[in-house]
Amino acid sequence: MTPGSDWLDQARRLLDVVKINLADSTPDTQGHGSDCRWCPLCQAAAVVRGERPEVTAALADVLTATATALRTFAEAATPEPETPAAGTDQGDGDPPPTVQRIEIA
Repeated sequence: MTPGSDWLDQARRLLDVVKINLADSTPDTQGHGSDCRWCPLCQAAAVVRGERPEVTAALADVLTATATALRTFAEAATPEPETPAAGTDQGDGDPPPTVQRIEIA
């Protein structure tokens, strides 16, 4: 399993738990029923419950595209190892140290 699919699998499990908890809860007593189409909270709850599959599909597409873009950006940011040019003097063959050791008394 790749790291990208791992977080996606965890997000799906989290949404399943939220969906179960929302299905078990009773409607809000402040005038929001199951048919509320106005407030953002009720709209988000409808998406989580699966009542709006087109929004869920669009959200999945956006998250997939974002994950792909971030993965591409991360791969582009890793530096390529430097290869010495042919015919250059390599000295004794030891690369310069990347960490300096400092003795503390």
